[in-house]
Amino acid sequence: MSDYEQLLERLKKVLSIAKANGNKLFIDNIERDIKALEAGEESPIIKEYLTPEERIASYSKEKNKPIE
Repeated sequence: MSDYEQLLERLKKVLSIAKANGNKLFIDNIERDIKALEAGEESPIIKEYLTPEERIASYSKEKNKPIE
């Protein structure tokens, strides 16, 4: 499974939890991220809140993270 597929799988799990808890803001943000990633775009949350340096560091950590 690719990193992309793993990320989408994790986001969909988090989305189901957010829906179960009724957290509308969280639901909206996760759905927005899923739609962007499925369209081949960068995560809006990462784009909005992380600096370019933080994005690189986050990406590097994710690449070296063991597969769960």
